Amino acid sequence: MNNNSPARHLIKLTASMMLLVFTLTGCVSARYQKVDKSPIPPVPLNLTATQPPFEATLQSVVVYHGPGSWKRDAFWDEYVVSLVNRGETPLTIETASLIDFQGDPSTPGDNPWLLEKQSLTLQKEINRAAKAVLVQIGGGYLAVGAAGSVMFFSGVACGTAGSVISAGLLPVYAGGAIYENVSSRHKIEKEFQLRRLVLPQTIAPGQTLQGSLFFRISPGPQRLMLHGRAGDKPSDVTIDLTPLRSLHLKSTQPSIND
Repeated sequence: MNNNSPARHLIKLTASMMLLVFTLTGCVSARYQKVDKSPIPPVPLNLTATQPPFEATLQSVVVYHGPGSWKRDAFWDEYVVSLVNRGETPLTIETASLIDFQGDPSTPGDNPWLLEKQSLTLQKEINRAAKAVLVQIGGGYLAVGAAGSVMFFSGVACGTAGSVISAGLLPVYAGGAIYENVSSRHKIEKEFQLRRLVLPQTIAPGQTLQGSLFFRISPGPQRLMLHGRAGDKPSDVTIDLTPLRSLHLKSTQPSIND
């Protein structure tokens, strides 16, 4: 067959379109998918700390594929908190920080996609230098290569390419996939912002504020620190996270108790 024949050009064009569709738009990315059903309720923790007039309770923590997950593959930690002003003057919650097993602090994020990037980067960095512990996402340990790099496997919701092409619907399919990805992305962003507790926030006397603080994955969290002011006086609360000390951690060495 002549290299410049119309048939060869058609084959090349079709192959190029298939590659473009499947690499860029042909599947609805799992990155933008919410869970198929109503999420399982998160496990209640109810860890409370009080420094009058400030009372803070960590109600639950939602992690990757854990109870309460509303996004299919969420590479972040969602700390659901309840904050109460037990005083007689307004209480302003200014900032929050989460301290991990290395003593490194992180602050709540306002962008889900940036949080995911930070989480995956952190996991790779820690595992690359790991001696005694490895970081895992959520409750499941994903594949670790010989060089210490982490491989993540995510599903995609795809149609059958052959049927799409045979029906002559490739451009329509690509356009529909683009729309689905954009629409799904916006839904995730909307849910994220609806749940997110935006700081700073002022709580009136006797009132309660509830919401979620989203952090990059924080292995072996030690403390959740909330910083505020009651009038002109500092009002800080620290929640002890000892019950979560093994979160995202996988030991590479036997315990001294084994």
